[in-house]
Amino acid sequence: MKTIAIASPAGGVGKTTLAHAISVAAAEFGKKTLLIDLDPSGPLTFRLGFENPRLTITDFLTGTSLGDENLNLTAERFAFIPADSRLTTNLNEDALSVFLSALPENFDLVVLDVAPSLTQALKLALSVADHVFTPVDASLHTLRALVQLRAITNLEVTAIAIGEVNNKELAPLLDVSLVYSNKIDGFIGGTLSALTADKDGEVAESYRSATYSILEILGLE
Repeated sequence: MKTIAIASPAGGVGKTTLAHAISVAAAEFGKKTLLIDLDPSGPLTFRLGFENPRLTITDFLTGTSLGDENLNLTAERFAFIPADSRLTTNLNEDALSVFLSALPENFDLVVLDVAPSLTQALKLALSVADHVFTPVDASLHTLRALVQLRAITNLEVTAIAIGEVNNKELAPLLDVSLVYSNKIDGFIGGTLSALTADKDGEVAESYRSATYSILEILGLE
């Protein structure tokens, strides 16, 4: 099993959209995938339609046992665990590691969608991740966030460009860029990812190509 963190201290950069799309594409490529919302504000949880979930990742990190019946299998064929605001409370540093080691099913890939700030959830994610991926565009805002993220971890942090981005400071940079389109704003309003909502569109294809490159990096191709 490989675990990746989709993280950026900058908000509004498409991090949650990326985590969702990677999970869908990985499932399309035949990888058993688990997506976990590690953002206390729960944008991914709400996007996927899990408002007021009975059990969240916080419950599982504080001792509740996870059974197959508690894994939410989505229509897009990946398993999902929602978040809630209690993620801001103090948690044991090894809580996420213990949880992942006791998963009731064997997953190929675990995707962690992390809050856009330097929070406890980010610390937990970095403690278990094999690799970190962060979306960047041509703005100084995302470049600063990338530099900040690389400064706090020894893990390799690979940037994923959204649109045309030419900056040597981004390296290592994924060999596939994501296509930006205003259509994405419409997808965010629904429960389906760009890959499902616009299956054969260029945006969807760019996310699939990026996911394949990620799987190659992880040795899961």
